[in-house]
Amino acid sequence: MLKNKIKLCGEEAHGKGNSYKDYRERATLRKFLKTSKPFQDFWNAYFGTPKNTILMDNPLGKYQVDLGIVEYDPEPTSWKQECKVHGLIEVDVFNEWKSDFPYPKFHVLERKLKYFQGTDHKYITCSFSSNRKLMVCTTRENIERCIEKYGVIDWWMPKIKEYDRVVRLPLDVNIFWFGV
Repeated sequence: MLKNKIKLCGEEAHGKGNSYKDYRERATLRKFLKTSKPFQDFWNAYFGTPKNTILMDNPLGKYQVDLGIVEYDPEPTSWKQECKVHGLIEVDVFNEWKSDFPYPKFHVLERKLKYFQGTDHKYITCSFSSNRKLMVCTTRENIERCIEKYGVIDWWMPKIKEYDRVVRLPLDVNIFWFGV
């Protein structure tokens, strides 16, 4: 039941039959990287600037985390090479976010934690407004701090009329806001 409701929300954002195809959000993140100096500064401060890396879609495989900063060999010795992950990025859109952020807290879904737990990967999650001109981000370190402090809880999601498991993060200095 919850899975079907999540799928319907995804289809509202991406079109019927495309509930998990967040290509617009991935393109928007790349646009922010090209055009937003504050976001570029945040990105460089958090991830650094590792050499021989690219921003890759689905670095952990299909239906996993959206984007990754991965190392590549410009002259590979074999046709298939393992990619070293330097960082992971999850993106989504809040259809209800028109101008002012409509929520008192930033939520991270428990099912997204698996992307970084048990690894040493840097991780950010970025959510976009419905017109994709505003973005809010937070880091793995903030998520982990909030898990320790507040835990993972069942939270009523009015949009889908269902409970989902989330980490609630206060809108404090560990939440980063950007616009284009």
